[in-house]
Amino acid sequence: MYKNLFGLFTVLLCVICLIMTIECFRKRRWGLGVIFLLNAFTNLVNSIHAFFGTLF
Repeated sequence: MYKNLFGLFTVLLCVICLIMTIECFRKRRWGLGVIFLLNAFTNLVNSIHAFFGTLF
């Protein structure tokens, strides 16, 4: 149960980071956009790990 909640929370954070990435790229803040994009990728990896228990 806790893994599913953690997985849903990290998916929510991933979506928020993707929205922030789009906004940063629109305002031409490339560095901040890249940081949010890397954070979104990390949250996606964490959510896969939480749901399935393994990465590969």
